[in-house]
Amino acid sequence: MTETDTAVPPGAAAPLILLIDDVPEDLRWLNELLRKEYRMAFAHNGHQGLQRAQALRPQLILLDVGLPDMDGFALCRLLKSDPLTAATPVLFLSAHNQPDDRVNGLGLGAVDFISKPFWPEEVLARVRVHLALSAQLNGKDDPEASTDSGSGSPEGGARNPDGLLVQEAVRYIRAHLAELPPVPELARRVGLHEKRLLALFRDHLGQTVSGFVSEERMRHGARLLAETAMTVQDVALAVGFNNPGNFATAFRTRFGQSPVAYRMSAREGTLQ
Repeated sequence: MTETDTAVPPGAAAPLILLIDDVPEDLRWLNELLRKEYRMAFAHNGHQGLQRAQALRPQLILLDVGLPDMDGFALCRLLKSDPLTAATPVLFLSAHNQPDDRVNGLGLGAVDFISKPFWPEEVLARVRVHLALSAQLNGKDDPEASTDSGSGSPEGGARNPDGLLVQEAVRYIRAHLAELPPVPELARRVGLHEKRLLALFRDHLGQTVSGFVSEERMRHGARLLAETAMTVQDVALAVGFNNPGNFATAFRTRFGQSPVAYRMSAREGTLQ
């Protein structure tokens, strides 16, 4: 199926919906349901979905939680972190509609969940409501008037999805330095397989994940020592060291000074 697989006459003023799902039955069912009122575009995995969302600028995204290359939560996080797609309403499609999943998805910026198996009237109602709300937020009275998908705009070109994945992983690491899980669990939390995460860091940053984490801990520790009155023990805990002695040893190895000496040099303005 392609973007032209639609019953809406060519050129008609109909919003574009991007459906990201790898289940053929769901794709066919939703296409048949929605194509009478909306233009439809499709993606079968997370990377393709991100690229199509950036290039086509749809008015709404229907996103399956379970995708072959990354989970839908990770993709939603990427969509909401990119200015091109941040304002696009995302509705999750899920066969496992547990409260924790809903809270997680809504916390990432999704506007709604649609449970599998689908109920036609519910799908249509939720799609219509969120298109109307989005149109109002964007200062448009009629969602049917929102026809420009962004093609032709220089900003509509696809971004590098691997680069966005690395950025998101880096963001997560920096926000959770104090309590980072092991690499396999870290990969799961950002929606990737461990081998994929390791390859991305190697190819884009020229570092292992563990090496990047160690460097970030030292850099953040140095900032805290220079800019705050936190004790060395508190700084160590803040950057993920349970033992201040281990932090001091790692810090001396990285900067050639103890944390205390580094702080004194910073206050005296002698650091280069």
